[in-house]
Amino acid sequence: MINHVVKILFTLLLGYLFITWFPVEERLNNPEFIVELVLNPVQFFASSFAFMIGLMVQGNVLTVEFSSILHLLRGKLHKELLLVPIHIVVICLLGTYGLWQTMIFSCLAIFYGIISIDFRRQGGHNA
Repeated sequence: MINHVVKILFTLLLGYLFITWFPVEERLNNPEFIVELVLNPVQFFASSFAFMIGLMVQGNVLTVEFSSILHLLRGKLHKELLLVPIHIVVICLLGTYGLWQTMIFSCLAIFYGIISIDFRRQGGHNA
């Protein structure tokens, strides 16, 4: 349980780094955006690295959360359900820094988390 809370905090840190390092401004058009990426490649690669690692960590936590929700639907109360409100608070905090980046970060992590669920091990239907 503590391991997953640390992963959620790590997701908060990596999401914040991705939002702050990624060069996004509303007034930039496509050529200016490409030039910004070419002129600051270290910042772009650092934000990409934070995005990829954060995506995998958040997907791992979401997999645990989805499996605990599946346990709840079967009538078993699981202690890892406490991770869900903590994770929602982290997503809301990231949303205050950058809404679009947080939406992209979280939606892709949800897809990754759903894909990572092993229904055969969980005893799912038609597994």
